[in-house]
Amino acid sequence: MKRKIDYSKIPESETIIRDVYHRFKIKKLGTTIYVIGLSGTGKSSTSQRLAELITEKRIAKNQTEPETFIVDSLLAFLEALMKCKLGDIIIIEEISVLFPSRRAMAGDNLAIAKVLDTVRKKQLCLIANAPIWNSIDGHMRAMGNIRIETLRIKRGEGIVISKCHRLQTNPGSGKTYTHTYQRDGKDAKLTYTRMPNSERWEEYETQKDDFMKKLYTNLKNKAEAKEKKENKVNARATPSIRVLTKRELEVHTLLNTQGMKQKDVAKELGLSESRISYIMKNIAKKSLNTRENEEIDNKKP
Repeated sequence: MKRKIDYSKIPESETIIRDVYHRFKIKKLGTTIYVIGLSGTGKSSTSQRLAELITEKRIAKNQTEPETFIVDSLLAFLEALMKCKLGDIIIIEEISVLFPSRRAMAGDNLAIAKVLDTVRKKQLCLIANAPIWNSIDGHMRAMGNIRIETLRIKRGEGIVISKCHRLQTNPGSGKTYTHTYQRDGKDAKLTYTRMPNSERWEEYETQKDDFMKKLYTNLKNKAEAKEKKENKVNARATPSIRVLTKRELEVHTLLNTQGMKQKDVAKELGLSESRISYIMKNIAKKSLNTRENEEIDNKKP
């Protein structure tokens, strides 16, 4: 029979918080924490709860209370970096969207070194989450200090169970090694976090909803603008039906309305591909003539 764990007797994420505090207070360094895990495993709540625990630790040690910034875009991230004071905390939602591995040579990704240098100088704690580890830019991964993988949410107890490791990258090979934390002389592979402050969590959920609304509006406007542009181009490129012969109209309809390929149109109409090509040239000429006539008409006083 599997023994039930009494989480109330285990300090909440104490190995991670101790490591972050040691880096800040003793080594005068910032810390980059990556929280990865599939959808619904508690990445966002873990990120926020860690920020709360780090803040509580600093207050308990009579340190200056850090400010926490939650960002979900590159612009918001850069704004937070400029506003941050020594030791502040930045939570990045979906860092794989800001710095994806597939855009490793993009202009914004080339600035990663400067961004991370700012994190170091200001001794910031960067907590970034993403669903998959390899979806994050390789340079960002290599500069990480702690990796937490959320496994599941225990809703009855209001906690998230995670695996945690300390990261160490070999600058020569570029390979990143994972080290297991120790608790009372034993490996402490698992850790847990409780739900974050309810008011802050509600504020985050509202912020996320607002972000989704803005994203939807932007995408909708872009789609409508693209459709409008395509319709305008098509209107210019399409000859008047009145100037097409019956056969030309058939070819034009199959090619442009039904999206068939030239060889398929030839097979459909029982014609050779060369004949279809000839008809297409005639359609193109009539399209040009139609457009020129329209432009002349528009210029008339």
